[in-house]
Amino acid sequence: MERLMLDYLPQVLREVRDYQCLMGRYQEALSLLWRKEREVEDNFYLETADERGLVHWENILGIAPWPGSSIEERRQVIRARQSQTTPYCLVTFHAFLTALTGRREAYEAELNGLTLTVWLAPTWRWMREAVWDLMRWVVPANIEMRLISVYNTHRQLGAMTHRQMAAMTHKRLRSEVDLI
Repeated sequence: MERLMLDYLPQVLREVRDYQCLMGRYQEALSLLWRKEREVEDNFYLETADERGLVHWENILGIAPWPGSSIEERRQVIRARQSQTTPYCLVTFHAFLTALTGRREAYEAELNGLTLTVWLAPTWRWMREAVWDLMRWVVPANIEMRLISVYNTHRQLGAMTHRQMAAMTHKRLRSEVDLI
């Protein structure tokens, strides 16, 4: 709770109308200043940053946010970029991908010899650029990388009834219904 500036005056001056008006305006100016100071402090930390703070973090880390992403999604991408170091095992790479996507079900990753393949689930294809950036950033240069966007197949959709499928568009059946 902010203390009133009028309380700082001696009791005799508190009752003078000029001082009441003057301290009222001073109170407004200080309240704005304190609010802005709290905003700057909140933007310093990723967990409390607002739109302006996230733009600052993205500029520092060289991240281009994709259109339509929410504040929390942008925070996830920034968190993932901050934690990036070269992983020396697949478990660490899985931890990076899970931190980026927020869910382990969003992808499958496999290291076969010197080839790393990542399959993105249909409903997570919108994160393709962010996952590719993560892979380019953390995967060692001698590893070949493949990023595959998975689509639903006839075999996967076979469990659905005709009535369920008739309620959806082809595009939604192919790429938005997550059956993995």
